[in-house]
Amino acid sequence: MKRLRPFLFTLLFMLTAGVLRAEISESTKEYGVVGLSAAIIDHYFFITDEQLHSMTSEKGGWAPIDHPTLSSILEKNKGPAKMLPGGSGANVIKGMCQLGQKCAVIGKVGSDDKGEYYAQKMKDLGIVPLLEKGALPTGQAVCLITPDAEKTFRTYLGASHSLSDLSFDPKIFEKVRLFHIEGYQLVDPDLVIRILKLAKKAGVIISMDLANVEIVRRNKEFIHRILDKYVNILFCNEREAKELTGLLASEACDKLSTFCDVAVVTMSERGSWARLGDEKIYMEALSVNAIDTTGAGDLYTSGFLHGYLHGETLRKCAWMGSYISAQVVKRIGAEIPQAIWEEIRNTILEEGKALD
Repeated sequence: MKRLRPFLFTLLFMLTAGVLRAEISESTKEYGVVGLSAAIIDHYFFITDEQLHSMTSEKGGWAPIDHPTLSSILEKNKGPAKMLPGGSGANVIKGMCQLGQKCAVIGKVGSDDKGEYYAQKMKDLGIVPLLEKGALPTGQAVCLITPDAEKTFRTYLGASHSLSDLSFDPKIFEKVRLFHIEGYQLVDPDLVIRILKLAKKAGVIISMDLANVEIVRRNKEFIHRILDKYVNILFCNEREAKELTGLLASEACDKLSTFCDVAVVTMSERGSWARLGDEKIYMEALSVNAIDTTGAGDLYTSGFLHGYLHGETLRKCAWMGSYISAQVVKRIGAEIPQAIWEEIRNTILEEGKALD
């Protein structure tokens, strides 16, 4: 079976403007994986379908809100089930770090307690937070979870998306092995093009997820412009794939693979499709009791990319993604406890041998 061949790079990373006290003084520190992510604090609430329908007709969607609306929602829903540092790209990076990759995350937070909390949580997980301080408050998201474990997001973007003025050293990607960008950053095309050009010029592997069907709907033309030119590995779910291509999951995977080296289309509990060149595989999803699907796609991406960087087969990469995704949906939020991560690492070593 065809092997995926990663490039061999390490990372020398510097930011030249206004970083937090995030231990970035070591300008020669090496990283294997770097992600560009919205630095968002996630709040989780369980609601009924009726409550959701009073707010929106589209379950599973995403929409921006202003700070007064955020404050109003939090005031009406005191005592959230959980508050965690999030952001789609950051979730991917957190998973890869737990799997043994050396990681850093780029983003922006506010000059507030939420920003300090976010940076400290990243450091606690072993991730170097390359975070600038912005003038706006730290971004926060409200995650509304319905009884079917589906989540609908309303997000105050705040500092997390005021990234246009980020200063990147020309040598930023000289030694990076993989750069991952979340689809939510597509709302800022100038930033995306600027950082993708740097990564591409350095020969870095570039992966991207499409994040949300509404993001695809609003940025379809821009996505088509950058796929063939910059993106090596594309991740999306079947709704995002259909919005982008007009095709169902399997056919959409075929279509998207003509633009990228690797295309992956996930279908929740119905598994996933992945294609590399002429090789295409279907990977079944593990049967688990899902409580909250937040982070399922992000952790699938973590597992797949970790396998990719280790030169695993396409099937094994998809299995690793599916297995780790199944672990996160059994709990609230996009974080998996340390003890479970130890089990995950052991299972990948043992059960993964059957796919070699």
